[in-house]
Amino acid sequence: MISIRNLTRNFESLKAVDDLTVTIPSGCIVALLGANGAGKTTTLNMLTTLLSPSDGTAEVEGFDIKTQSAEVRRNIGYVPEHGALYEGLTADEYLELAGRIRGMSGPAIVERSTELMEFFEVADSSQQRLATFSKGMRRKILVTAALLHRPRVLFLDEPMDGLDVRSQKKLGELLQEQATQGCTVVYSSHILQQVEELCEHVVLIHQGKLRFAGPMTDLQASHEGVGLRDIFLELTEDEQL
Repeated sequence: MISIRNLTRNFESLKAVDDLTVTIPSGCIVALLGANGAGKTTTLNMLTTLLSPSDGTAEVEGFDIKTQSAEVRRNIGYVPEHGALYEGLTADEYLELAGRIRGMSGPAIVERSTELMEFFEVADSSQQRLATFSKGMRRKILVTAALLHRPRVLFLDEPMDGLDVRSQKKLGELLQEQATQGCTVVYSSHILQQVEELCEHVVLIHQGKLRFAGPMTDLQASHEGVGLRDIFLELTEDEQL
């Protein structure tokens, strides 16, 4: 579970996240939605301890992001929108590095990384340097690295970017499996069709403020069955994605 209390982040005169309070339940896929500049990535960066709040705090799996950041990081996986890879490493080398950082043993890293790379159909390229990988293949390696240690909470920022249709379907199935196993998945995306298909809950922010938090079915019912795209436009005052 993620409990966010009065979370705020200022950048000089800009209040990127403004007094955000919301609870995200365990074992489900939660959409984090908002227009460009709404504060989604800033929120993710605070929840993953990459950025300190200006005020307020949050607990991830019971650990405070300000006072227990190391414990938070041990329990999460994060796939940022523009995740960087060490291009001089092979996929195997990069994943071993990621696993060692997480405190995993060599055999455990090999077993888990092989399982995930076979699932994503990139195992045949495990000895190739990451500089040779396509955008979609790099995305698969980033997701694999985030899932190596079986995190209790998984944060994803535009995870489908660069993936072909088959790979998008496989990743969606994997995320649903993670949720059924008790993992909390926070899924930020502008692709609302995928959000509707995958996500059970919605957290929608606009100009740093919370506009809606709750089950997807409640959001749709409160708008008399209107599609998510039209609901989004209404709640964000017709701003463009």
